[in-house]
Amino acid sequence: MKLYPYSLTFAALLTAITVSDAATTFSTDFERSEGYFASALDQSKQTSAAHFNEVPFAGGFYFPEGGNPDFGTLRRAPNATGASAYYKIGAGSALTAGATYSVTLDFTFEGLPEGIPITDTFMGSVGFSTASTSNTHAIFAGIKRNASGSNSAAGMYQFFVSGGGYAEALGGVSYAAVGDDRLNNSDLTDTLRIVLSLTKSATPGQFEAVAQLINLDTSDTVATITTTLTESAAYQSDLFGYFRSGSVKQEGNFDLFNATAFSYTAGVATR
Repeated sequence: MKLYPYSLTFAALLTAITVSDAATTFSTDFERSEGYFASALDQSKQTSAAHFNEVPFAGGFYFPEGGNPDFGTLRRAPNATGASAYYKIGAGSALTAGATYSVTLDFTFEGLPEGIPITDTFMGSVGFSTASTSNTHAIFAGIKRNASGSNSAAGMYQFFVSGGGYAEALGGVSYAAVGDDRLNNSDLTDTLRIVLSLTKSATPGQFEAVAQLINLDTSDTVATITTTLTESAAYQSDLFGYFRSGSVKQEGNFDLFNATAFSYTAGVATR
């Protein structure tokens, strides 16, 4: 597993899309210089108030005390039943056809044993919601392990998109592709990035969606899903970016899921 140079984290987040000056943009590397301090994410006040809401459980994401003074890693509490963080500022209800929304999440997670799990296991996801405190009319992309079905296989993850009347999982994402050692259950993956972009279609209620799973350590695009989504409520509403960790729990394990960067953009595309 190769360490990723965090100085490059946001240099190429949206290489395929640029947006107008009127766009709403936010990005964070979760570093102390941005105002974070050792606490739960929703209590770490980066400006006059925290950037994120944590729902339904505050403290699921946290910055540990001690260690690297620059932080740079947001951890998930080992006893949390999953964790979700919603960026508090939404945008886009007034945007017209051609407008583009994008969210990205850089992260690592502790891999699962290579055998097929007993239950579906979600590792991490990033997406949009019409609310800043819940998954409402949500559209999101993530990585998971299936317990059964055509996409389940030993030593394989699935990349998926869900929402807008659509659900697809691409099987065949190997452990090697994400940097997960099949023989070491405590091994962290390579630094991964999920990118999800939505473009408002000229057809009311529809988005053209592109989701990618990228291994930043190898510079490989591991999986891509391109599809049309129909979600009328989201089309007419402000969209809030959010990210989520799965529900894997292990007492005393502080490496279950680690977020290193997040970004949100809403604006008119100027390709």
